[in-house]
Amino acid sequence: MAKDPRTPAAPVVRTTQTLQPPCGSVRPCALYAGELARHRVITGDGFDYVVATVREGRQAACVTGAYPVVRGYLVMMRQPLYEVRQDSAELALEEHERLVSVLAEAGVRVVRARKLLAARQRAEAREAAERAAAAAALSKVTPITLGRAALGRPEDHEAAAALS
Repeated sequence: MAKDPRTPAAPVVRTTQTLQPPCGSVRPCALYAGELARHRVITGDGFDYVVATVREGRQAACVTGAYPVVRGYLVMMRQPLYEVRQDSAELALEEHERLVSVLAEAGVRVVRARKLLAARQRAEAREAAERAAAAAALSKVTPITLGRAALGRPEDHEAAAALS
């Protein structure tokens, strides 16, 4: 009988549970064309996201966004958790690092709350501008004088004369 060249090994442990890095972990990823930075983040509350900063076309403006990952696949690129535009690459990279650290430390709820707060502030600013425009338009309206509003009755003419 020939000797078996294989060495005995411990039995293989089979599990259906997927191994996932711990909450709050951040891993840098390989960059795609046009990207300035890319990280894979397991948020503080256990969600999986990719944070990427991309240059918009040939402009200097950049977009930083957090996009959900499900079962290891990047999904819903059109439905980001958070997206912000910056005019320069330096500001975009600072926003990228800030977003990565907030997601890793605090989780998705903080980012969603920040997004809702920004939307509410934009709505309040829009309402204030509409109110100011309405007030400006209202101040241009001249009140109708009693002389023009008089219906021809003698009492109206006497009231108009008394006011003048």
